[in-house]
Amino acid sequence: MNIQQLLTKKRHAQELYDQEIEYFVKSACDGSLHASQIGAMLMAIAIQGLTNAETIALTKAMINSGKRLEWSGIVVDKHSTGGVGDKVSLPLAPALAACGLKVPMLSGRGLGLTGGTLDKLESIRGFAVDLSSEQMNECLSRAGCFIASPTSDICPGDKATYSYRDVTATVDCINLIVASILSKKIAEGCKYLVLDLKAGKAALYKTVAEAEELAKHMVDAAKDLGLKMKCVITSMDQPIGRTVGNAVEIEESVACLKGSGPADLVELVTHLGGELLVMCGKAISLEEGINKILNVLNNGEALKRFKEMCIAQGVSAEDALKLCNQQFDGILPKASFVTKFKVTKSVIVLNTLGWVKFIDAQAIAEVCWELGSGRRKPTDKLDLSVGIKLLCSAGDQISAEDCWLELHHNLPVSDELARKLDKSIEVSPTKYCNVPSRIIKTVE
Repeated sequence: MNIQQLLTKKRHAQELYDQEIEYFVKSACDGSLHASQIGAMLMAIAIQGLTNAETIALTKAMINSGKRLEWSGIVVDKHSTGGVGDKVSLPLAPALAACGLKVPMLSGRGLGLTGGTLDKLESIRGFAVDLSSEQMNECLSRAGCFIASPTSDICPGDKATYSYRDVTATVDCINLIVASILSKKIAEGCKYLVLDLKAGKAALYKTVAEAEELAKHMVDAAKDLGLKMKCVITSMDQPIGRTVGNAVEIEESVACLKGSGPADLVELVTHLGGELLVMCGKAISLEEGINKILNVLNNGEALKRFKEMCIAQGVSAEDALKLCNQQFDGILPKASFVTKFKVTKSVIVLNTLGWVKFIDAQAIAEVCWELGSGRRKPTDKLDLSVGIKLLCSAGDQISAEDCWLELHHNLPVSDELARKLDKSIEVSPTKYCNVPSRIIKTVE
């Protein structure tokens, strides 16, 4: 068996045997393949596609390329395809732990406009995301949850191919996405998984139809692999909550854990958490599951778990207490400048009052990224203090004298970026009440 034979087969749309797929993954891991050969196989897969059997074989090969973690208790997780202001994991993991579940969440860093959960957490003084298996166990015992970086011995087969997907324009290949996500979740020991699949202007998938196609592939593959899973398609046109950045999103996550989060963030946390509670038998109905998550957010139990998670992951007990009491000075980085923006739409000037109709998540993310909150390449250093705080949401009444946004920054704000922010809010002269739910549909 050699790689040229496999490339020829897949180039001609022939189905690969399990052993051939295992050979490809193993060879990618041990360095015996040239980068061009890995890229050629990824492109052949993207063009010709994989059968369901091939996708399952690829996923299994990636799982078996490294270590599989095992945990006691009911093990659940949530994965998101990424969004603007997507801080859902931060309150969700401790909320699920407060409901008696184990949440070993292996997360990622931001690249491009999509923020990374690990980057947000690293804005907390002392928070460590690189944990050994022993430290992960200690976190689960203490807090019931952790959010950490995957160790190098988990799914090396995925790592060996993942970096080539970007440079070969195969990032959006459904078969490769399915294998990449499911292999990592199964290898981390997850038994119940909910996928938050974003669709919209600021998402990888712009339409619900595109997102639904991936959801169906994910659910079918998960069944064959013995993983209980649901995909919840959610809207990603406007920013989630009222903050976009790293440190500023930690502030909002703590507010959510204290029962005072913005409505759309609470909706996502309670709905995704509620689905997991139903899946693992902790709730009879979705309504009951949602109420259980809401209850631990409101009664302080989720906040306690978050505090314990922070301490278990390196934050001092004193800092963790201050953080949970919303005393952020010295705990979170602070930008040198805060610039406030007022609405400049002529309709506001002419009519005195208006109603916020839309806030463009893509534009907001681009401004934050330009000012240092995001990466152009994986090795870039972030400015964790940069971010945006929205002072209004869709449906809110606003006047020409009102500030609608605070920009936290250290670099100068160019006229171009200021204009981009001015154009990112849409205001209606008449009362706007149509604020849709974030939840679009569930695929199971």
